[in-house]
Amino acid sequence: MRVWVTGANGLLGTALKQALFDQGIAFVGSSKSQADVTDLSSLNQFYRKWGPFTHLVHCAAYTHVDLAESYPEDARRVNALSPAIIGSLAAENHFRVVHISTDYVFDGQSERPYIETDRIAPHSVYGQTKAEGEKHLLTAQPEACILRTSWLFGLGGKSFVSTMLQLMQQQEEIQVVSDQRGRPTFASDLAKVIISALGWSGIYHAANSEETSWFDFAGTIRTEALAMGWPIVCQHIRPIRTCEFAALAPRPLYSVLDTQKIEKILGYPLRSWREGLIDQLRTIDARS
Repeated sequence: MRVWVTGANGLLGTALKQALFDQGIAFVGSSKSQADVTDLSSLNQFYRKWGPFTHLVHCAAYTHVDLAESYPEDARRVNALSPAIIGSLAAENHFRVVHISTDYVFDGQSERPYIETDRIAPHSVYGQTKAEGEKHLLTAQPEACILRTSWLFGLGGKSFVSTMLQLMQQQEEIQVVSDQRGRPTFASDLAKVIISALGWSGIYHAANSEETSWFDFAGTIRTEALAMGWPIVCQHIRPIRTCEFAALAPRPLYSVLDTQKIEKILGYPLRSWREGLIDQLRTIDARS
């Protein structure tokens, strides 16, 4: 087994490289400067230099949700076009693809957790381009695996957790949206799931257990950071509604993912995001 990781320097790519190393699986990571996922010739050049591979995990994505509204073609090239290109490359060279997608493919109007077969109806450019990417990949390589995840956080990149920790050490009061609900996902936990899914086909939802709001997520970050001795100056987190938050892109108010399908195949339940958060805070503290 030999795995190619795109977006290797991002939050998830960093976690996946560590997980592959820990399990003794050979891998090669690529960044945009090494292999442009929107350019077939660039990908072919990287493959000829570093291949062959048995699998490719497509972590690269245009994740600037608000910027995507202003620059939709940039988002479309990365999120929609690149899965098609990678699927064609995989079919030609006989390797499998695991593609990372998002809860933003749903409209956020559900009253129960979304299952894999629910209708996709994205409201943002980001969600639309990710939905297009899913479709294009499965057209190019029907046996590909798509993992939809949500509210990703972890080491090696910017996330809600890193942003909150920075603000909480600088401001006595912060505002956090309280009417959006989802399931935060620790990148290191998702990386382990990805490795298990390397030989799978189809669409699966993967997120840490326990739904929450951004407001409650922030409150837990503050509580745990204080307990570990972080220099938190924030005294109050004020809840605000999505309509009060100045954002270009619409967010799904409810994007909780149902993970029963993947847990049945894995043979174990995915742990709470709270445990992942504590792991991250301890790791950061140990490095300081």
